[in-house]
Amino acid sequence: MNRITEIVRRLLAGGVLAGLLLFGAVVAEGSASAATTPVLYSANNLPWSASRHPSRFVFGNGGSPYFTNLTWKSWGSGSAWGTGKVWTQKAGCSPSYKCAYTSRWVGVYLSVVKTRNGTRYYSKMSVELSVSGKLRWESGTYQSGWWGHFPNVWPWF
Repeated sequence: MNRITEIVRRLLAGGVLAGLLLFGAVVAEGSASAATTPVLYSANNLPWSASRHPSRFVFGNGGSPYFTNLTWKSWGSGSAWGTGKVWTQKAGCSPSYKCAYTSRWVGVYLSVVKTRNGTRYYSKMSVELSVSGKLRWESGTYQSGWWGHFPNVWPWF
């Protein structure tokens, strides 16, 4: 009986050890995966901040377009896809702080992953939105701390 008890104790100890090792491997894999998943840089009251799966995205200050209600369908090592609302002011309205914003549906596709100071980030953003009843794509790139090459005025963006 004493010998059987010892065998059972060793089997249980081995099972617990194997479980702890497996748990550690899963946690380490999850941490490594999170560390290598790209971020998205946006102007959240400046300076630029990095985030994953943001529900809100700000292009800049004072009349710049911004996204809300973002829901990400995918966020991977090479691309991401989400939908939400884009808020814009009508072109030519001045001063900006007195201008109303209007919103509409937007699809957001992130791609072209680059690395800066050890941080992987999406450097290309393509947005799909409806203009005069037709779907249109616009793209921009993240360079030197800002998103450029978007037509930042209504009706396009």
